[in-house]
Amino acid sequence: MDLFGEHGYPNVSVKRVCDHAGLTQRYFYESFADRTALLVAVYEECVTTARAEVLTAAAGYLDDGHPIAADDVTPAARAILGTFLDTLSGDPRRARVILFEVVGVDPTVESVRMRAIHDWAQLLLSLIMGERAPSPVQRLAAVGLIGAITQLLVDWYLLSVATEHVDIGTTEPADLGTILDVLVEMLTATYDRLMR
Repeated sequence: MDLFGEHGYPNVSVKRVCDHAGLTQRYFYESFADRTALLVAVYEECVTTARAEVLTAAAGYLDDGHPIAADDVTPAARAILGTFLDTLSGDPRRARVILFEVVGVDPTVESVRMRAIHDWAQLLLSLIMGERAPSPVQRLAAVGLIGAITQLLVDWYLLSVATEHVDIGTTEPADLGTILDVLVEMLTATYDRLMR
């Protein structure tokens, strides 16, 4: 995570990983098929960490396996999304790995990334719907919310963290508090319109 999160996957060779870790390349290849397999492992660890934090934040709103109560959706969204934002912003390396370094690497990595997006959407659905089977529209809404969360975090990272300038049409930093407010409103409105 140190190397991919600070220098980017394309700029990190197996030799550089081994030098950084104080290991031989032989040891590396006993653990990973190649550099891409290491990227997938780092990405999955970052997602697992973020998911554990989210589940911890959600636990206070879940009652004996039941979904989040309708009256608690807004405060739960604020707590859960706030925790997720804190987890990524607390370690920009993790944010870079999750948001950038796995995008478009190859079809295998892209499949891992897409599955993670759909797993996040399924987690969202299970938190607010419990055991009820979601409709196709509800599934699409959940994936769309995950996409919105991701894009707003990409903007935050590019405008507030990244050292390389990328022209995204604005130079106004994306404040995490404002992003959280927008995401809570989006999630609450989607819940009210499509998921009750």
